[in-house]
Amino acid sequence: MVRRKASVFVLWVILAGGVFGLAFYQADSPTAKAYALPQMQATTAPPQRDQSRRVLRVGGDQSYPPYEYLNNGVPTGFNVDLIRAVAAEMGYEVEITLGPWSEVRQGLLDGKYDLLMGMVPTSEREKDYDFSIPYTFITFDLFVPTRSSVRSLEDLKDQAIVVQAGGLMQEYLREEGFPGEVILVQDIVNALRLVNEEAYPAALLNRLQGQFLIRELGLTNIRRVGLDVQSRKYCIAVQDGNKELLAGLNEGLYLVSSSGKLGEIQEQWFGVYEQPPSAGYRPLLIGLAVIGGMLLITGGLSWSLSRQVEKRTRELKQSEEKYRLLVENASEGVVVSCGDELVFANRAAAAITGYPVEELIGIKIAQLVHPDDYLMVMDRYRRRLRGEDVPAYYAFRLVNRERQVRWVQVHAVVIEWDGKPATLDMFVDITEQRRAEEQVQRQLRHLAALRAVDMAITASLDLTNTLRVVLEQATVQAGADAASVLLLEDESQELVFAAGQGFRRGVDGRIRVRLGEGFAGQAALKRRAIRVANFDAGGDLFWTPERIRQEGFVSYLGLPLISKDQVKGVLEIFHRSEWNTDPAWMNFVEALADQAAIAIDNAQLLKNLKTANQDLILAYDDTITGWARALELRDGNTEGHSQRVAELAVELAAAMGLRGDILTHIRRGAILHDIGKMAIPDSILKKSSGLTDEEWQVMKMHPVYSYNLLSQIEFLRPALDIPYAHHERWDGSGYPRGLKGEEIPLAARIFAVVDVWDALTDDRMYRPAWKPEEALAYIRSLSGTQFDPRVVEAFCALIEKRFRAGAA
Repeated sequence: MVRRKASVFVLWVILAGGVFGLAFYQADSPTAKAYALPQMQATTAPPQRDQSRRVLRVGGDQSYPPYEYLNNGVPTGFNVDLIRAVAAEMGYEVEITLGPWSEVRQGLLDGKYDLLMGMVPTSEREKDYDFSIPYTFITFDLFVPTRSSVRSLEDLKDQAIVVQAGGLMQEYLREEGFPGEVILVQDIVNALRLVNEEAYPAALLNRLQGQFLIRELGLTNIRRVGLDVQSRKYCIAVQDGNKELLAGLNEGLYLVSSSGKLGEIQEQWFGVYEQPPSAGYRPLLIGLAVIGGMLLITGGLSWSLSRQVEKRTRELKQSEEKYRLLVENASEGVVVSCGDELVFANRAAAAITGYPVEELIGIKIAQLVHPDDYLMVMDRYRRRLRGEDVPAYYAFRLVNRERQVRWVQVHAVVIEWDGKPATLDMFVDITEQRRAEEQVQRQLRHLAALRAVDMAITASLDLTNTLRVVLEQATVQAGADAASVLLLEDESQELVFAAGQGFRRGVDGRIRVRLGEGFAGQAALKRRAIRVANFDAGGDLFWTPERIRQEGFVSYLGLPLISKDQVKGVLEIFHRSEWNTDPAWMNFVEALADQAAIAIDNAQLLKNLKTANQDLILAYDDTITGWARALELRDGNTEGHSQRVAELAVELAAAMGLRGDILTHIRRGAILHDIGKMAIPDSILKKSSGLTDEEWQVMKMHPVYSYNLLSQIEFLRPALDIPYAHHERWDGSGYPRGLKGEEIPLAARIFAVVDVWDALTDDRMYRPAWKPEEALAYIRSLSGTQFDPRVVEAFCALIEKRFRAGAA
């Protein structure tokens, strides 16, 4: 009897201790301290998931344990596990390469890597790199020989200190103007060994890294001072300007954090340096053990102490009642699980589950635990009873008597109940906490979605691509089943379909909705959101009952897209089930609509600018053609010459492999090649007989007059090569500058051949046109003297090709 009472007494002591332990755990557990990703301003979204699962090239430091290091040639560490988890969320594979820190940093700048797993942001580094949101903090401390009296950096001002080359502490000491000698090493292991062997008085290193390596290397003559030199954010680094990848990494970090995976990885790598929450209860546990031992001794001697038995029994009963009262009135739920059912429950457990205490006792565990969590809960329960190492604290969902889902945080320990193995489970309701966390995560996802749209606007002015991103975020983050964008035409004042996503039967791209007609027309005209909570009340001119039935839509929301106080279109959101909006959701979709309006406005501005620029270019070209025509009318002997040589020069240049704007400049230069003759007197320009030497000198000035005229016009400067140099000769005997060989611009060398060809094959007042064969032979005869041989060869091939085409 005494034994049984003593066992029950010990159980109630454990129950009470466990209740208080759960409260202490929630306030001070290592898991609770796991770094949470902070809220931040709108970030991008992320890049789109690559269905082909492209590979991310990841770089890292080969000697930076426990964050990243080579273990028998294999990349290992906290950063390695984290980046793999983030990449998995992004839908990517990873290819991890670790090397010397200075080399991998340069490798990111050179494009060898897509990202570096871990780097501390500084103002200097932000010139070359962009950084993700921080996923942990690192603290730097001094490490000194065990018997060293060094307590601060001030104690080392006349001595040496060891740091990692290219690391943050090298920058820190330089910025602080440290007066002592700074010893640079390539890896932290060497730094610790140098201090351990007292070769140098101190090393300034990452605290966790130093502790890890001291333990791994078995170093005994080194300790850390306990000085927080710096505590800095630790982030993923990408090359400056790689916003798309950065947005995807941020989203991946959010997902890894919200899923609890980040906390698990931190516990795996850093938990060894955390003090277990139960350490403070060691004296209590020892005391309990002593009490239990004393009670067992008392029970063993009770056969000879009959008088004391009654007294001890009364005392034990009083103690049992005291602890039972304590547990019964605890604010935390307490149950005992044995087999597949509950064999004990207190009032708080009844309040949380909604079942009376008498119904809870004997209830099956499967009846309480959410079906999606049941296998996990039972697996941990059975493994705990077998003595395996499983988490003592974890969260899962209960289904209460009203069939409502409640989240609970549980602390479980193994006990014995009526001679059978069981678990003592102490739990608290954390439903509101989880809802708050989910709200924060939802807000973060919304910010990431808005950032994705912002990145799409920044990265490209392609309206089609931007609208696609907007609709993807509307359907994914806003939970819409389908969405579309209608754009407002300025001239017709009608809404036209621009993009859609999620429709079963597609949408007719020819849709046109007048302002004020239908839901979308009303949203644009009234400049406010139009919501239809239930389509059963009817549709509109476009969304007829038949179309609504085909698509299965239940509710509708139309948001006007307004930028700079002008309606640009309407964003439509459809749901195939009842959708209860809340202020946070409405804020998100309104922000999404604002981003879409900005994108549309930017695209329209660009379109208008391109149209205006094209009109201006056409006006310039018309002006150039007018100049050439005026010159031909004045000359009276070269009508159509400028247009013919321009077309043939462009054709020859293209045949020689020239492309793009250079062809445009060749065409303009060819049209204006003789514009300088406008400055030549009629007495010389129209003279029918031969020119005197003095007149030739005047005539030879027309390329210079062309240059002087056209060089003042910035638009025509790229076309100057032909007007200024088309009379230069390959052998250097041309004018006005006497250029030779490839000193002559290629455009001018091409045009020189074309100009002579057109002059020879065109009727002039002083002679008839040459036959093409004669002109071609003449041009070949001047190859290497007047003309570039390579141009002559290309020209002859082009003309002969024309001959063959004409004959055919």
